[in-house]
Amino acid sequence: MLVLKEFGDKDHFYRFLKDKVGVFFREAEQRSHEGVHRVLYFENRQINPQVFFECARQGCLHAYQNENRFALSGTEAQIKEFCRCLSQFHKDLALEILQALMNYRKKSFKLQFNYKILPLGIKTAIMGILNVTPDSFSDGGLYLETSSAVKRAVQMAEEGAEIIDIGGESTRPGSQRVSAEEELKRVLPVLKEVRKELPKVWISVDTYKAEVAKVCLEEGADIINDISGGTFDPKMFEVVSKYQCPYVLNHIKGRPEDWKSMTIVYEDVVHESIGWLWERLGRLKALGYKGQVIIDPGIGFGKLPEHNVEILKRLNEYKIFGAPILVGVSRKSFIGLVLEGLLKKTTEPKERLYGSLGALAYAVVKGAHIVRVHDVKETREFLALLDTVRTYGDF
Repeated sequence: MLVLKEFGDKDHFYRFLKDKVGVFFREAEQRSHEGVHRVLYFENRQINPQVFFECARQGCLHAYQNENRFALSGTEAQIKEFCRCLSQFHKDLALEILQALMNYRKKSFKLQFNYKILPLGIKTAIMGILNVTPDSFSDGGLYLETSSAVKRAVQMAEEGAEIIDIGGESTRPGSQRVSAEEELKRVLPVLKEVRKELPKVWISVDTYKAEVAKVCLEEGADIINDISGGTFDPKMFEVVSKYQCPYVLNHIKGRPEDWKSMTIVYEDVVHESIGWLWERLGRLKALGYKGQVIIDPGIGFGKLPEHNVEILKRLNEYKIFGAPILVGVSRKSFIGLVLEGLLKKTTEPKERLYGSLGALAYAVVKGAHIVRVHDVKETREFLALLDTVRTYGDF
């Protein structure tokens, strides 16, 4: 019998060596990195190419270089040997590579704030969308009354949402900005009532305004979900650093009011967004932030349909941050465009459940820990099977 296998995780290769090949468990653990293949890419003007190739030779890696661009191909064990050699000449770079490997392998996380704990990894967490706006693209105007918004929040919690994400300003393409006063007028009454009704449920506030974030955190919000990554309001990082709350760092290009008219171009949407997120994360940590960052690649936020598909296809690359990944694809226009292009079917946002679940499934398999959705009940049932298969034998 001949079997061809591929391992994306050292724990899987460890079990294979121990259970199938019969390698003693201690040796299997020591050699578990040998079965996991990685391609490492970096840009560095400092490193001497001769040093790079010599260390690659010692690690038995395939090595590539063009000017200041470098790539390595091999197992994790070989990359570790490369770093051992590299540390003699470029210690910081060697440590950065080793940290990246550790980040990439991390499977589970824990959100902890306001005396609540939310484990992430075994079970995909659901963030239920609650828009208290008149003009959101899918459910605008449905929950303007506080009573109806609270009723919907309770319903989503009962259906399986661990997080309720309250938003008081639409950020659909072409939408106009509202003042902090107007946003608080919409969000605050709902937040207060939901906090009373659902004391154990996590509440996220979808805002890019520091003033709104501060007031909502004082009133019991647990997470700030900032679509701008701190770029629309320079004081946002100061607020989340003060409260040390979990913070969704979302990639964005341009502004919602300009997306319909601006030219959206990326040379490589994944690499560019990862670089942007690293820069924003560095600024946040420089202010003393030690809370839990949640990475959101920002699907639909200054992206064309092909950019959104590319992000989903390569979502695992965002694991390099060693942080939980949040993905929001629910009912978005790129899903409608795919359905129209392939099935010749025009859909309204509410008619995109199956397309949303298809996109969500690939995101979860590729590493998403939290999914932001409108249809909580259907998503929870879908994830029950997906998570069972995805984590079978892992935990």
